[in-house]
Amino acid sequence: MHPLSMPKVLAMIICDLVIDDRISGKKSLIGLFDTVATNSLPCVVNELHLFLLLTNGLGTVPMRVRCVRAATEHELFGTLQEVHFPDPNAVVEINFGFCECEFPEPGEYRFQLIAAGQVLYERRFLVSVIEDYDMEG
Repeated sequence: MHPLSMPKVLAMIICDLVIDDRISGKKSLIGLFDTVATNSLPCVVNELHLFLLLTNGLGTVPMRVRCVRAATEHELFGTLQEVHFPDPNAVVEINFGFCECEFPEPGEYRFQLIAAGQVLYERRFLVSVIEDYDMEG
């Protein structure tokens, strides 16, 4: 891929749901978050969307999104999608949806967007454990 056509990330947003209005073409992002608190491990997020706005690409670009444990770079899940850029000035919207996302331990994870073997952008995601507390005392 030519460096001049390497896509640039304008936004990477983690949310519960992306609603696409077919009439207006507008997107509604519902339930934005970057942290999950759980009282049991592994933590499972039933549905998670990664919404991206990209520009500066040219032609069809294979792109990979993956979620990795920050400390080890171990990949938990990911997907590959071809993204079409009609011209470098176009802003392209992409919605990557994931179901039953399992996070095995508390700590920091990263969502990474990769093109041509290069991480273009990454977004931090935290999993924390809530300790049960005694209501009586």
